Amino acid sequence: MWNDNETHKDLIDFKYLTNSVSLIINNDDLVPSTIGLYGDWGSGKSSLMKMIENENTKSDNIIIHFNGWLFEGYEDAKTALLSTIVDELIKSRTWDQKAIKYIGRLVKKVKWFEVLVKTGKIGAGMYLASQGDTNHEALLEDISSLDIDQYIKEIQDENQEIIEKGIKEFRNDFDKLLKATDINRIIVLIDDLDRCNPDTVISTLEAIKLFLYVDKSVFIISADERLINYAVKKRFPELPSSNYDVSTDYLEKLIQFPIRIPSMSESEYETYINLLFAKVHLNNEDFDEVLTKVFAPGDKVNISKSKFNSDNLVDFIEEPPEALKQDLVLSKQINPILVSILSGNPRQCKRFLNMLIMRLNMANSKGIELKKNVLAKLMLLEYFKTESFNNLVKSSYQNEGNPLLGIESSDEAVEVSDNNFSSWQTDPWLKKWLTIEPGLGKENLKEYFYFTRGNASFELLSKKRMSNEGKEVLQNILGRGAIQKKALKDSDSLPLGDISAIFDEIVNLLSIEEDITQRGEINVALLKFCQKHKVLISEYCSFMENASESIILPSNIPNLRTLTKGTAFESKAEEIIAKWSKSENEILAKAANL
Repeated sequence: MWNDNETHKDLIDFKYLTNSVSLIINNDDLVPSTIGLYGDWGSGKSSLMKMIENENTKSDNIIIHFNGWLFEGYEDAKTALLSTIVDELIKSRTWDQKAIKYIGRLVKKVKWFEVLVKTGKIGAGMYLASQGDTNHEALLEDISSLDIDQYIKEIQDENQEIIEKGIKEFRNDFDKLLKATDINRIIVLIDDLDRCNPDTVISTLEAIKLFLYVDKSVFIISADERLINYAVKKRFPELPSSNYDVSTDYLEKLIQFPIRIPSMSESEYETYINLLFAKVHLNNEDFDEVLTKVFAPGDKVNISKSKFNSDNLVDFIEEPPEALKQDLVLSKQINPILVSILSGNPRQCKRFLNMLIMRLNMANSKGIELKKNVLAKLMLLEYFKTESFNNLVKSSYQNEGNPLLGIESSDEAVEVSDNNFSSWQTDPWLKKWLTIEPGLGKENLKEYFYFTRGNASFELLSKKRMSNEGKEVLQNILGRGAIQKKALKDSDSLPLGDISAIFDEIVNLLSIEEDITQRGEINVALLKFCQKHKVLISEYCSFMENASESIILPSNIPNLRTLTKGTAFESKAEEIIAKWSKSENEILAKAANL
């Protein structure tokens, strides 16, 4: 299994990104500068930061880490950032007397800003009474004690000129410190900013510009660009709605060099998965050797092909372990669908594979040996076509034998005997899934279903695997009028994983909504979403067929007919309506009979 933590080992080939950042850092004409590393959740931003740090760790560079999320709720983001930088400067090396003089001034000014913030909230007397000696005085013995009375007087004057003077003095002292020493670069790595609330995001960005943007300084900010944009828009709510996007303009002023981490392509994803498996099966030395060969400089391998796979494995390892061979074959089988589901996201890939390994280990602990490729194929269905998966589980327990045996052996010209699966050969995704090796028709699926029961793991994952655009579309689809109409239009650009996750969330809401009026509105939203995305029709039919009849409304009957009319699922809809006509729910039965 693989942990979720950042790593300095490059399994994605980020070298071209780290090189780009290092070129900026080491170019005197481009500093001071602020670099934005933008990427989705789980795209590898923190790992990229670690690689950049390793590449720029030199005796004359000072690298400082700041995580605004850790300070959120405890203190002001500006003072937290300033205090962290000063603390790290003190601890980074032994300073001469000239440098200590400037650092002492910075310490005093940070204390001044802390008092400024604290007294505004809890009162000067209480704040000062709670403060003892700080580490700054202990580390820099020659720094005289603060003239607290004078600072309080300045604060009580509430004179904006004094505050502006303090900002200017801090910046000047910071600039002089860097010029008076042998520091080549001070590199501040700011991570997890997109986890913070909007006020913390803006406060941190403003602190960089107000206090710290001086020669020799480089700030690298790792974040989801969309969340930073959201924070900026929250900062300027008074601006009228227009085509002018203030957030873009604001970010361009603060961040000179935006670098975006792209989603991995299918070939890159296969290489990444295969390297994950190699890391498990090889010792560290052998794995590092493989990694070096795979991403060798000057390699002109076609970028549309995987660099490391089952076909070229022996080019990298003379005698590869048998288990690694099997895993790379598995990767080749599931990768095309996996990359579309997870949108090329490395963290989601790890989580999917970790769940696979975890379930295999659960089975082993009960003395059951599951086939890895069979379980992986079932998990793809569970993850992406939840309703179809639930239908397969239900049929497997209700009937003798394996329902997939007849489906896999039939072609489109042969009618599938089990009506519950009549749509599986017309739904493009399910057709593709059925063709993936291995075939499951002769497997005892009940053994596998035991370890996938409850679907809790994937329900927990579904919201996290949805992009921020997906979450916004979901929220607005449940609205009305123009908002809903726009959300449906926006959903055209979403990846298949988001579309599936939105469907799952809507049917979950439908299943638990007790208010009939609200349930009716959710039904309409679901219908419109499925009309927009025909790939969901089979899932809609499966949900309607298996849902409790207590939540089915008479309006679901024309909805079902409208959605399936003229499609391969029309006969399936009639079967479901025929079943409803015999329901113990009299209102539903009457409507279905009509």
